[in-house]
Amino acid sequence: MKACVLTWGCQLNEHRSEEIAGVLAAAGYALVAQPAEADVVILNTCMVRQRAEDKAAGRVGELERLRRERPLVIGVGGCMPQGRRDAIFRICPGADFAFGTARIAELPRLIERARRGERFAFLPDPDGVEALPVLRRSRFQAYVTIAEGCSHACAYCVVPGVRGPLRSRPLAAVMDELQDLAMQGYQEVTLLGQNVDAYGRDLGGGMDFARLLRAVARVPIPRIRFTSSHPAYMTEEAIAAIAEGDNICEHVHLAVQSGSDRVLRAMGRGYTRAQYLELVRRLRERIPSVNITTDVIVGFPGEEEADFRDTLSLIDEVRFGTVYVAAYSPRPGTRAAALPDSVPPAEKRRRLAEVLAVTRRIARELHRERIGATVEVLAEAYLSDKGLVMGKTRDFRTVLFPGDTSMIGKLVEVAVEGATAGAMIGQVEERGR
Repeated sequence: MKACVLTWGCQLNEHRSEEIAGVLAAAGYALVAQPAEADVVILNTCMVRQRAEDKAAGRVGELERLRRERPLVIGVGGCMPQGRRDAIFRICPGADFAFGTARIAELPRLIERARRGERFAFLPDPDGVEALPVLRRSRFQAYVTIAEGCSHACAYCVVPGVRGPLRSRPLAAVMDELQDLAMQGYQEVTLLGQNVDAYGRDLGGGMDFARLLRAVARVPIPRIRFTSSHPAYMTEEAIAAIAEGDNICEHVHLAVQSGSDRVLRAMGRGYTRAQYLELVRRLRERIPSVNITTDVIVGFPGEEEADFRDTLSLIDEVRFGTVYVAAYSPRPGTRAAALPDSVPPAEKRRRLAEVLAVTRRIARELHRERIGATVEVLAEAYLSDKGLVMGKTRDFRTVLFPGDTSMIGKLVEVAVEGATAGAMIGQVEERGR
């Protein structure tokens, strides 16, 4: 039997797809890249925004047409089924079965039920952190889950409802996985959690994110990243651990969502604009080279032009390396879903475009400041259409440079000679590890 796993959403979803692939491989399935080659297609979905749901539903429709040509089992899994429950079959009528965000180890049994003609949704509540086999897509970059779920419950966010409350993995389990990756020669590992810096708050015994980072800093992996951080949980001890850990990368993704105190209160974010700016100041004081990236939502219910201008001014003041911006869309089961979606779609698009324009200007300026410097880059991919290698610096900035596929997975030194909003451009000075 051949299986194909399709993914939408964040790095957490990408890693969950690696786990789904690992579960299927352990059960004897051969993993293939294209649905046209598969007997079973699993869609690992996201529902953070309506666009992600629409994309998944459209893909199920495409697969349904493929099924007219030959037998094919279609399974829809992840956040959409967990959040939409029984309505998933109305949204994705071509699905044979649905499964949620928990008990992924049972997937082979679920597929067999679907092959016998059953149509069902398997939606147990998330509980604990599953230990699952992983079929990693990269030989040099890896994800490691340190926590699942979220207990913060922002007004707009569906995550607590579909992934459950915060559940941290024991430190020993995290360290065992990291040591194994170090032995395999992995160059970079990203620690994952919905609110990664809330790690340990449910464990007791003094365990927290700072203590985990100090332990991780002793693992012989050149680069350790983490995502995504919540401003309400980033402590002084965590900042110190980032600053002092030689292999902890100088990049903090710190979602702000809005620059308006009024909107932040309505969102339930748990901090003010001034508190966020103070946190940025402390990060840059301890880690002068830190690249702070963020998320922004435009068009949240009740957001007025003055609120939006507050967001633009905050972006200009902080000078984020990257801003991931999205227009607000109501999510089922959230507090904000009960509020009038008061900002018209055309106005959301205008605000989105303004944020993107400011972000591109700042990114171009920040990249130009690095011209003449030499930066360490982990080569990630060869762009055959451009004849260039693409990689990332420790502080998570994109670099393009001439090279070939033999560089992929290696750390190289690149002299920066040019810059665009999207990347720095340079030449390799010295082959790395």
